[in-house]
Amino acid sequence: MATRAKPRSVKSRGTRKTVRRRSSAAASERGDPTRAIYLYGITRSVPSGLDLPEGVDGAAAVEALKSGGMVCWISRVNRGEFADRLAENMENLEWLASASVRHQRVVGAIAAATDILPARFGTVFLGDAGLHDDVQSRKAALTKSLERVTGTEEWGVKVFAGERPRESVVTASSGKEYLQRKAKQLQPRSARAPDEELESLARELRRVSIDRAVTGKVSGGQRGLEWQASFLVRRSRRKQFQEVLKRFAKRWKDSRRIECTGPWPPYSFVSSDGR
Repeated sequence: MATRAKPRSVKSRGTRKTVRRRSSAAASERGDPTRAIYLYGITRSVPSGLDLPEGVDGAAAVEALKSGGMVCWISRVNRGEFADRLAENMENLEWLASASVRHQRVVGAIAAATDILPARFGTVFLGDAGLHDDVQSRKAALTKSLERVTGTEEWGVKVFAGERPRESVVTASSGKEYLQRKAKQLQPRSARAPDEELESLARELRRVSIDRAVTGKVSGGQRGLEWQASFLVRRSRRKQFQEVLKRFAKRWKDSRRIECTGPWPPYSFVSSDGR
């Protein structure tokens, strides 16, 4: 039986991640009943010379498990912590901060070596059979998604009014404190009328990218935040994408600041069902 936690929003790298529970009447699971399968993502093959960090629990190794002609990157983790009590643990900011960072480090290391469909944080199966069944049932969609993200990377772009906000750099002694301080930076702003300059930037970035995804609400964003989006960009067009940003940054040097982050795995362009 494959399982994921009930729907619950998680803030991760500035975007909202959804974790779900999925049940199946598949054959009984095999192996250690105290362990669960944690999924980081899916690739076509195993790249050579890959050096991976520790798993999401800070101890388990990251494994490459072949399934349906693809490779699932997993860790065998404690079932109680990552399946039975996952929803409860996600209410613990310290636990959430540590686990989500480890998840992203693993996905990032794999993405640096090969194209990957990153799994949402908290995607867990009770055993190999459930994972294999899930991959097989979505094989066509997964294959299509892998083809779409091949040779691409995700870039996040934000536009701020005026100078860099002082509180944009956050320091903290723990993961819980980090998340709490970041939350204090979020201040609601009134809705603005469409801005032709911002729309012009959006059009030009879209022209040199494959797709655009809106990430978060500007009305609840950081102080001074006027616009934000993520873009799926072919690596071969990274230079053109960055040239657009440089041109607008020069144009707005006295009035606006552009913040660009990346490259990232294509988190914002892969849905929870692989499409």
